[in-house]
Amino acid sequence: MTVRLAKVAAFAAATLALGACSYLGGGRTETAPSGAAPAALAPRLEAFQHPPLAPAAVMAHVRVLSSDAFEGREPGTNGERLTVEYLETAFEDAGLTPGVVGADGRRSWRQATPLISATLTEVPTLTIAGRDGRRAYAYGPQFSAWTKRLQDVVTVENAELVFVGYGIVAPELGWNDYAGIDMTGKIAVILINDPDFETGDDRGFGGRAMTYYGRWTYKYEEAARQGAAGAIIIHETAPAAYPWAVIESATGGPRFDVVTADRGMSRVPFEGWITSEVALETFRRAGLNFEQLKARAQQRGFTPVDMGSLTGSLTLRTQIEQISSSNVIGVLPGRTRPEEVIIYVAHWDHLGRCPPIDGDDICNGALDNATGTAGLIELARRFVNHGRPERSVAFMAVTAEEQGLLGSLYYSQNPIFPPANTVAAINMDGLNVRGPTRDVSVVGFGKSQLDDLLRAAAEAQGRRVVPEPFPEHGSFYRSDHVNFARLGIPVLYASSGTDMIDGGTERGAALSRDYIANRYHKPQDEVTDDWNIIGGVQDLQMLYAVGRQLADSRMWPEWAPNAEFRAAREASRAGQ
Repeated sequence: MTVRLAKVAAFAAATLALGACSYLGGGRTETAPSGAAPAALAPRLEAFQHPPLAPAAVMAHVRVLSSDAFEGREPGTNGERLTVEYLETAFEDAGLTPGVVGADGRRSWRQATPLISATLTEVPTLTIAGRDGRRAYAYGPQFSAWTKRLQDVVTVENAELVFVGYGIVAPELGWNDYAGIDMTGKIAVILINDPDFETGDDRGFGGRAMTYYGRWTYKYEEAARQGAAGAIIIHETAPAAYPWAVIESATGGPRFDVVTADRGMSRVPFEGWITSEVALETFRRAGLNFEQLKARAQQRGFTPVDMGSLTGSLTLRTQIEQISSSNVIGVLPGRTRPEEVIIYVAHWDHLGRCPPIDGDDICNGALDNATGTAGLIELARRFVNHGRPERSVAFMAVTAEEQGLLGSLYYSQNPIFPPANTVAAINMDGLNVRGPTRDVSVVGFGKSQLDDLLRAAAEAQGRRVVPEPFPEHGSFYRSDHVNFARLGIPVLYASSGTDMIDGGTERGAALSRDYIANRYHKPQDEVTDDWNIIGGVQDLQMLYAVGRQLADSRMWPEWAPNAEFRAAREASRAGQ
């Protein structure tokens, strides 16, 4: 054990005051022997006493990273400091090399990631006025809003409301929801997801499977290109894939963005959400039928609809700070072709403090994503333990995923490893804590040849690979791998299966629904006694097999012919 590890282990013991460590979540526990030194009680030290990828090792990492002492791992806080120090020590003691080389030639574990933190200094009120008077809506329970502009005060007054359907401009599909309107000075009111979601018909948007046009990030970007004064998305649980509580959970703390040259002035003055109840009331006040207009918006040729006399007003007073967060990167150099790299990625951050539930205001992010971060460390240990492969393998813990995939976005703008030399990226965003499964699902199934490697690894475990069960949730565009894909790098995001050994698909689906409804982005995302990490370890072993095969071969996996990222890959590889 290094001196540094001993120091941090002692710190963890003192701050967490943990006398026992549960390995699998429930059931078997082990307690340090009587008279043991304080450092011997620290879960992080416990992790390194077990073989790589042992369930006890994974759970030891998770318990520390998701503890209250780490305060929800919000970027720019003491929780980040503890997390980054933990990762640096873990990567070092696993046997990795710092992955970032500075201008002076010195190596570092940290890729400095400049972010803007914007915190509301006053609770805002959204006012919608019309011939029937003015109605004010409460921040948090009824709407959420923020600005990506670096301005202390942003005010939009009496701006006309315009319903723009799904807010999509897709020339390749002959689709333009902003046709014939000048949005200058107006607020766009937008539906979430794609036009295909309700019916499942494929109008070019993949049927029920969400495309990037269905993501809220795209809708705000397009509203900005149209010159809108504001962009409000109507929340509905099914097409959004999460309840309003997830939106509300982000209203209590700062918003983050990467630093841009124009200081965010190309964005709309404000972006936000309203509840479906507020939307229905607003459409009624405008004399419009919401369901009928939604059906019209699902057809090619839809044109924007003025919402009568209704206007919106909102003032955001914001404290702007620039912070330096960090992506943490370690690498195991390849023996014969070190310039060729396979990347494993997981986001280390979570929400920090959030609206309290039963007095608890720490969003610990145990599953999301202390589990993925723990898996990253343990995969590094496994690779080192089995010897250096032919190619290099990088292990990347990125920041600010919860704020819009910002750490991976910054990396994509400032890559450490040239995209043309990056063989593949494998993402881990939440491990299976429910128990072993007969299947494993692939988010974005069919997009690349990596699916074939995963299938072989799964079959070796007696399991089968299936497409993601809910492609309409748009999960492919909601995690860090998508920023690697935009560089043309083939990506793999394997998610927990639902066909459980204990309870089958019925139990698997029920537990998944329960997590989304009751724990996702809430203080309840904590380690509980009913956790069973065995399924997660099974998945990690499978992802190790995929990465090891790539790292010891000359294979360059390709995108499927119809994958939207194929052209970027061909361009980057052609430029070698």
